[in-house]
Amino acid sequence: MNFKSSFLLSVLLLTTVYANAQISITFPMEKAVFQRNQSNFATLSIAGSYPVNISLSYVQARLINPYNESVAMGWTTIQNNPSGGVFNGTLQGVPAGWYRLEVQSYSGGVISGTATLNRVGVGEVFIIAGQSNAQGLEGFSTIANDERVVTHNEVTWYDSNAGQCNNKFPNYPTFSQISGGYISKTGVSTWAYGRLGDLLTSRLGIPVAFFNAAATSTSSINWKQSSDGQPTENHYNPAQTTFCNQLGVPYSGLKRVMNYYASTFGVRAILWHHGETDNFINTLGSEYQSNVSYVINKSRNDFGSQIPWVISKATLFNTNETQADIRVAQQNLGTDTGNLGKVFSGPDTDVLNASYRQDDVHFNMSGVIELANLWNAALTNTFFSDATPIPAKQLPFVNVTQINSEFQLAAPGGYTAYKWVRLDIGNSDFEDPSESTSQVISRTSGIYRCYLTDNQGNITFTQPVNCGCLGALNCNGVTYLSDMVACTAIDGRDNTIKYDKSIDGAPIKLNGTTYPKGIGCHANSEIIYKLNGNFSRFISDIGIDDEIASPPTLGSVYFRVYADNTLRYESPLLNNTSTTIKLNIDVQGVQELKIITNQGPDNFNFDHTDWAGARLHCIDNQAPSIPQNPNVSQVGQNCATVVWTASNDNMEVEKYEIYVDDVLVGSVDAPATSYNIQGLEPMHYYTVKIRAKDFSGNVSALSNMTEIVTSSYLLIAATPKTINAGQSVVLDTYGCTGGSIIWSPGITAQTQSVIVNPTVTTEYSASCKIGNCISSPVKITINVLPNCATSYNLVSPDNDFYGSNINLTFRASTIITAQNIILPDSKVTYQAGQSVTLQPGFQAEFGTVFRVQIAGCNN
Repeated sequence: MNFKSSFLLSVLLLTTVYANAQISITFPMEKAVFQRNQSNFATLSIAGSYPVNISLSYVQARLINPYNESVAMGWTTIQNNPSGGVFNGTLQGVPAGWYRLEVQSYSGGVISGTATLNRVGVGEVFIIAGQSNAQGLEGFSTIANDERVVTHNEVTWYDSNAGQCNNKFPNYPTFSQISGGYISKTGVSTWAYGRLGDLLTSRLGIPVAFFNAAATSTSSINWKQSSDGQPTENHYNPAQTTFCNQLGVPYSGLKRVMNYYASTFGVRAILWHHGETDNFINTLGSEYQSNVSYVINKSRNDFGSQIPWVISKATLFNTNETQADIRVAQQNLGTDTGNLGKVFSGPDTDVLNASYRQDDVHFNMSGVIELANLWNAALTNTFFSDATPIPAKQLPFVNVTQINSEFQLAAPGGYTAYKWVRLDIGNSDFEDPSESTSQVISRTSGIYRCYLTDNQGNITFTQPVNCGCLGALNCNGVTYLSDMVACTAIDGRDNTIKYDKSIDGAPIKLNGTTYPKGIGCHANSEIIYKLNGNFSRFISDIGIDDEIASPPTLGSVYFRVYADNTLRYESPLLNNTSTTIKLNIDVQGVQELKIITNQGPDNFNFDHTDWAGARLHCIDNQAPSIPQNPNVSQVGQNCATVVWTASNDNMEVEKYEIYVDDVLVGSVDAPATSYNIQGLEPMHYYTVKIRAKDFSGNVSALSNMTEIVTSSYLLIAATPKTINAGQSVVLDTYGCTGGSIIWSPGITAQTQSVIVNPTVTTEYSASCKIGNCISSPVKITINVLPNCATSYNLVSPDNDFYGSNINLTFRASTIITAQNIILPDSKVTYQAGQSVTLQPGFQAEFGTVFRVQIAGCNN
């Protein structure tokens, strides 16, 4: 098995004088962990690239704690006056920890470029060696819950096509959290090391990296003989006179891991779990001790440093048979402070009896977990105090000079071998075909990395160098344009494109929304990126930045997007009052992306244009995950708010679609995870489901159902409903539990009950507001009697009156005819200029105050 990882190009040549100075980080790689020293510090090599025709004054770096955003190490200059489009420097005295690395370049006292590496660490690096209970078995893995537990997830162990072990160096390292898979070079599973990493990280508070060089079925004889390059017999298959049909195995795997990983990242110790096969072949304890001592010394000679070793006690074979003689030898090795030095006692794994084994020898899943626990207990604080680690070698500096269109790349001297590989044609690893074995090469195109070998066989490598503008070699997820290096970047005003800032250097902002990523430029700008067919979608919000405030209306600009010189999008004429436009443009198969802003018909003043959040997506056929935990809240009469847990996507979720009773009613752009559903009926039951949609149009399945039961109808009442001018009325609402009332007209209070004093007949309305839900208004009319009407005809029940709050005087210049009912506690006066006629059906019940007056009034 041999899985290769790609590496994105870095340094780009720009042939126009109008160029951006955006920089990129090419070393360290994401999630790399470097060995701390005994004082808890390390020197961190940092390298990167920038457009070769830009002059940089200096490059700075700093480290941020990603969990609390505190500054762990402030801005520090790592190189002054870099040249040739590459920079290379160090941060010294970096304390052990897990960081976000930020780099910025300066040109003429102004920040000209920024770059970020999300995670890098200083902590503990371990090499695993031994046999199968160290190498691991396929299908038996522990997963690290902590992102700080990492490895190079690949295996170069056995080549089934060739029928022999793979004796190659590992591929170019990339790091990931241990979450299943492999542990390079030979680890066929993550075995106990995900859990062990979690235990150590929790205990030490720092990141941990593992590499594996163990080999199944091997004895101490195999390791000693192979360390001298001799054939060594497979004890379980005597016909195989050269173990695994590959001369040098198993020791060559350990040598490769030391020379490659330990050289680059440093190492604390080799964790040795071994001895079961020696029990099987009845190796004497003295012979075992001699063989392993020889291997330890050989490893130190081959690496050139005294790597500490930790020796476990491991002999159990045939379920419960241990070998006391070998155990004594392992104990002696682990306590040898004389001949060997820096060898420490590891765990006693023979205590894990048959209940922890899946066969005669190998651990089952319970045993794997206990193995991690035992190793954690063995790596004591005393061990960390006494085991002197080996630091990482500093990244070699490659010197780049340019004469016309030719680049000369010079690796540093003092090495025994040089190997240049060309990345842009698919090569990136030490084992890939060589472009040149000279210390210095001259090229007019291509991307190159040099692997350097010292007299011990240790390998280090340079940063990649690009001779020419080749663009993106592949797509590794969401890629922001501001993190790429453009082949051309021309600004229409002062030739300085701004990255992750507006053209005036402020945060990018469109219509009140701030964008952490994007490109700020002036009208008449042109930016070109080489995509090389590696992407699927171009996504951006566009508009004139809020730094051109309105009113008045200012600016006028067009945005245009070209794919391979074909116009794919042209905006309407935009100004500083225009709505933000969201772009999602198909760029699948596109080789070159060109984005342009052009001034409008007036002039180019105030044309501060933003490509906000401008980014590229890979070709994507994977649907987002299903939205989880849908729930409703703020339920009112006519609306409700539904909330859910965000979906995950291999690229990005674009929006969520909301379905009510299986009918699409609306959508909301991610990252929002709530939606206000309108247009519902009171006292109704509804079902709600949500699905996620990404920018490529892939949609998830619908979420689980959640339910809405809307509130009862809102009611409004008035006491009284009829008044004389100057009297007051109490308006009451019912059915808005937990909410507030929005009254109209002219009422600012939002209480359930209000007092009003209308002077003329007035219609009042009330709506119930619960959260973002506002119900349809209910209305009621309050009648205000005129001071003098021409006449009245009062009938039941419309003009019946009841209650102590009724105190009315009806005044008419001519007649009043009454056929209504006046109920107890009411006070009513009828005053007419000619007559008051109480017709059959009129009642003034006991307890009322009723008066009749014949008197005129003026109307």
